[in-house]
Amino acid sequence: MTAIARQALIVALALHLAAAGAHAQAKGEEKRAEALKGYAGRYELEVGLIPVSTLDVTAAGGELWMKPSNVKRRRLARKGRDSFTDEVAGTPVRFGRDDEGRVVSLTFVYEGEPYTARRVELPPPSSKGNTTFRLKGHPDAALVVLTGSFDNWSQSQLLFAREGDEWVCRVDLDPGVYQYKFIVDGDWLLDPSNPDTAEDEAGNVNNVIEVKPK
Repeated sequence: MTAIARQALIVALALHLAAAGAHAQAKGEEKRAEALKGYAGRYELEVGLIPVSTLDVTAAGGELWMKPSNVKRRRLARKGRDSFTDEVAGTPVRFGRDDEGRVVSLTFVYEGEPYTARRVELPPPSSKGNTTFRLKGHPDAALVVLTGSFDNWSQSQLLFAREGDEWVCRVDLDPGVYQYKFIVDGDWLLDPSNPDTAEDEAGNVNNVIEVKPK
């Protein structure tokens, strides 16, 4: 084999090894990103226990993110199989699994105390009913929820669907007067299209809607 041939073989081998290494790295990153999706979902605490009542976990760009209610989302840095660190608060976050290995809970720290939120299965958007609620804008929202006195202020029961440039939720309500609010990615909002409001026993200002008999 000539020197030129040997050099060409060395170059070809180096290129092959580099390509194989890049492929293995891409496969590894893809596998890690897929594993992170297993943590994604909504986790709930009892309302009123602490200001944080929901935590929405999402996987994007090979990273895991957590959005507690009423605060900005933060990246979770991995420390172990189910252990992470909240990069904003600098506190630990740990996911719990059931006997079948499914992620069912999230334990986090609030003001020095640990709290465990349970994972909830979200229903499909509520698309049928005699009463329609609409919210314009918020095109980048991941989850928009309707909550009120008609569902005991559940934060994961009545979901909006995106229709054109707005979010829409349709529900069946009996005749009566109800208080309600919207929750956009964990942040509670008044209905900007409804000026009617009232204050509840806890001092919260909510929208008011009256459903009249037909």
